[in-house]
Amino acid sequence: MDDPNIDIPPYASPRLRSRGVDSATKRMATVAGGLGIAIILLALVWSGVHTGLGPPPVVKPPPGPMRTAPVNPGGLQVPGAHEQIMSGTTASGPPQLAPTPPPPDFAKLDREAKQAKLAQAKPGRLRPLPPQATPAPRNSSQVASLPLPPPVVATPPAPTVAPALPPMYAPTQAASTGPYAVQLAALTSMAKANQAWQTLVARVPDILGSEKPLVVPGVIRGETFYRLRLAGFASASAAATFCARLKSRGVTCYIPKS
Repeated sequence: MDDPNIDIPPYASPRLRSRGVDSATKRMATVAGGLGIAIILLALVWSGVHTGLGPPPVVKPPPGPMRTAPVNPGGLQVPGAHEQIMSGTTASGPPQLAPTPPPPDFAKLDREAKQAKLAQAKPGRLRPLPPQATPAPRNSSQVASLPLPPPVVATPPAPTVAPALPPMYAPTQAASTGPYAVQLAALTSMAKANQAWQTLVARVPDILGSEKPLVVPGVIRGETFYRLRLAGFASASAAATFCARLKSRGVTCYIPKS
């Protein structure tokens, strides 16, 4: 028995949507079909008209050759470039042997050999030989029997000898040098002082070659130095003049106080 207070709508099954083509698609298909038919009709009409006009024109090249060789091609022109070689015949005539060379002048060769021998024996004093009569040409047997001139050997130059240094006096050790002296260096050993003296003598032999050096040891800040000096000057001005000569030649020196 139904209750009138309950409002229940009756069941209705959903209506399935029919599968079809929408209107927009139909319009696009109609336009496309119309265009296709119009193109086909236009092609048919054009083919009929074109058949009446005849075949299309053909583009042809102009008459005559496209390229012609110039009369003067230019470039490097080599004389005889077109003549055949190694064929036995040339354009100038039949082949011929080279002319026979003149016989050698043996007298001239003998004179040159004697001059070279004199130059080897006394370089710098080469004297020309008197001219001699040229003998008649000799045959091959006489040429083979002639002795060959001696080979010319270059004389090596004499070795250069360096000028000898003046006699060198080895430094001697002394307690003091007096009030007027010139000090050249202060080294840490007697051997270094001797080597420094030899270097200075070789540098200015005209000034120090005849001098007799002295080495005066002294302690500076707890270390012993060997002072290389030249003593025997009569005054301070004489020592200063000698030191000025050394300085003009690039040798360092000074006047010690004691």
